[in-house]
Amino acid sequence: MCHLVLLTPIAGLAVFLVLPLPEALAAYFVIAAATALLYGAIIRAMRRTVVTGKEALLGAHASVRRVGPGGLLLHLRGELWTAQAVGFTGGSPQPGESVVITEIVGNRLIVGPPL
Repeated sequence: MCHLVLLTPIAGLAVFLVLPLPEALAAYFVIAAATALLYGAIIRAMRRTVVTGKEALLGAHASVRRVGPGGLLLHLRGELWTAQAVGFTGGSPQPGESVVITEIVGNRLIVGPPL
């Protein structure tokens, strides 16, 4: 159903059957301009970044709450997550440090140092 919007310029050609040429040109120009604005809005909506789901966590900053033998416990957007630290020089991050989520494996976050 949403693909019918793409046919608007073609359907707009019907004004040439009903109206005299000067008025049909003006009407079709309005239809074409409105369609161009609509196409622009559709393209912008398709290019937006993901803001939900696990994909939205990639690149987010989290705070280390606890370091243990099973990995890290992170505080991220009001939730606690288990994580594994990768790429830190001098061991794993300490509680209170900020980390960046680089990957998600199952329900476990892989974190690296902030850039």
